[in-house]
Amino acid sequence: MKPGVRALLRFFIPAGIGLLVALADLGNVDLLFAGTLLLLLGFVVGWWWPRQWWLSGLLMGGILPLVQLWALTTQFPMPYVPDPLQGLLLLFPALLMAGFGAIVHQKTPYTPAALRARLRRARQADYHDYEQS
Repeated sequence: MKPGVRALLRFFIPAGIGLLVALADLGNVDLLFAGTLLLLLGFVVGWWWPRQWWLSGLLMGGILPLVQLWALTTQFPMPYVPDPLQGLLLLFPALLMAGFGAIVHQKTPYTPAALRARLRRARQADYHDYEQS
């Protein structure tokens, strides 16, 4: 994968997650569903890209109030009246868990590439004739 595409994915994946959570939340009355998804996915995105945890949290949590504002202005049929200010509260769990994921990434001795290499060595060690072949 080209470096330019990889750099764009760092922005589009958190924004896409936020958009999916926001669109899935349009039919729900409470923000518990969106908050739980942002907690879980914020940790994963923060762990995967620890240097930009704050930007990932802002992109994921900031899309929800924008989608609610769009639904309010276009009079999208919803089971409740959306309040974009209430959606801003979901910035905190997204930022908090993205930061926590980044901290866990820094404290974890194995990156995903190191984990794959360790699993490969363990798989090779399971073969009894590996040394002799």
